[in-house]
Amino acid sequence: MRHPFRPSPGRADARGLSANALTALASAALATVYSLSFWRHLLAADIPGGGRGWLFVAAAWLVVFALNGVFLSLLAWRGLQKPALAFVLVVSAATAYFMDGFGAVVDRHAVQSVLETDLREGREWLSWQMAAYVVGLGLLPAAGLLALRVRYRPWPRELLARGGFMLAMLLLVGVAVAPFSREMASTARNHGELRHLAAPLNLANALRAYAKHSGPAFPDTVEPLGADARGGGSYAGAPRPPLLLVVVVGESARAQSFSLGGYARPTNPRLAATPITYFDNVSSCGTNTATSLPCMFSDLGRDGYDEARFRGRENLLDVLAHAGFEVEWEDNNTGSKGAARRVREEEMAAVSASPLCDGEGCYDEVLVEHLRRELAAPGSADKVFVLHMIGSHGPAYFKRYPKAFERFTPTCGSVALQDCTPEQIRNSYDNTILYTDHVLATLVDVLREQGDARIPALLYLSDHGESTGEGGLYLHGAPYLMAPDEQTRVPMLLWTSERFEHWRGLEPSCVGARRHRELSHDNLFHTVLGLVDVKTTAYRPKLDALAGCAPA
Repeated sequence: MRHPFRPSPGRADARGLSANALTALASAALATVYSLSFWRHLLAADIPGGGRGWLFVAAAWLVVFALNGVFLSLLAWRGLQKPALAFVLVVSAATAYFMDGFGAVVDRHAVQSVLETDLREGREWLSWQMAAYVVGLGLLPAAGLLALRVRYRPWPRELLARGGFMLAMLLLVGVAVAPFSREMASTARNHGELRHLAAPLNLANALRAYAKHSGPAFPDTVEPLGADARGGGSYAGAPRPPLLLVVVVGESARAQSFSLGGYARPTNPRLAATPITYFDNVSSCGTNTATSLPCMFSDLGRDGYDEARFRGRENLLDVLAHAGFEVEWEDNNTGSKGAARRVREEEMAAVSASPLCDGEGCYDEVLVEHLRRELAAPGSADKVFVLHMIGSHGPAYFKRYPKAFERFTPTCGSVALQDCTPEQIRNSYDNTILYTDHVLATLVDVLREQGDARIPALLYLSDHGESTGEGGLYLHGAPYLMAPDEQTRVPMLLWTSERFEHWRGLEPSCVGARRHRELSHDNLFHTVLGLVDVKTTAYRPKLDALAGCAPA
């Protein structure tokens, strides 16, 4: 006897939602509640006015809803649909937090930054506001979804129903677009950020792009670069002390907040009293560390940079090693992203038992301490140290500097920047720049202490900038074509000792005359080679910011 509540063989269970109804419900929720940033950006765009404008917005909602329906239909199968939708809701809730709270976009660079971060940095993002998003928009709806009864037809009929639903969604796209094709084409072309804001298609596209561009893992054998590198004419003649070049890579430091470049606040008091050259018109290769850091050490340039190419090719550090330098990377951030793969790389939190460090990381002065110890060791080799700072990495600006450097107040003591006023955020960020000023000036002092033992120079350049609320944007990582200047204009400065200038024949007046020249990360590779007089076919004088300021 058949159980009264069990469907007959070959018949669908009449209770609960159909698979297509569940797909439509999820598509509507994702197009609305989880994509609020999309609608904010769309309403701020150049859409039609009056009643036609509201019809345009309604048509755009139908397009997002229908495209979501097509995408989620691919997951709408017995045993897969509910857990897959639950995962989509939780992840979309997390991405909505960043889009709504920080003005972030979800593209391949954002995915790369998340996947390549470490536990320490990841913990800094945790907040009650993020928990509210993940629980309220993710876990609770997901739990309700998993408890929901969904009915499925026998597979031939279910397949037919799925195909019909997807066809209906595609027809809906056509019907919605037809009356507004010109406006939609213009909006999509002029506001490319919109495709990174509609959940969950933004994440699906970002993952696809990340998989496409990330390429294979680092190969064991790479394409050589600058294997012919050798010292130029400056290396001839009488014996001399060893060369020492310190390249400091900043983090999230923007040019707009350096008083050396005209910022009204005194964020660079120590460097202003130091004989350095500040370059005030420099742009970055990317808007996140995962892109900018490897790009700035490669010879590919921003237009030619590709992660797969970078991984399969030597870079600036390899060329310096070919020329006979001992090269070391000292890291107080999240690693070199492969730039130091073939040279010595040390993580400060792992090698330093310093009061400047705790379980959450180290203040950047730990790099100064470590460099002092390294320079105290005997040795006669020419050396290049790369010091990778944690700098001004947000949102936990208040964790980037000791209390003594909390000069600009009141500050923001939370990682949920939306809980702080613009003044508090700016004060906290400016304090990180003030501390960076102290660290850099102290490094110069350490190099001066070398006296006649070494011939030192220091070059500082940040990886990208930072938004602190301008235009509703926070942090960094915006797509480069739409990124504001705050995220792409970076500080760069050079200090050279008198011994270094004499050895290299460097004309300080010539260097100073270059300080307003338009430069970028593309110049770092060739400027460093020219600075230490390394001759190689990989060197391009046109990209050397200091070409002509010293004998060729």
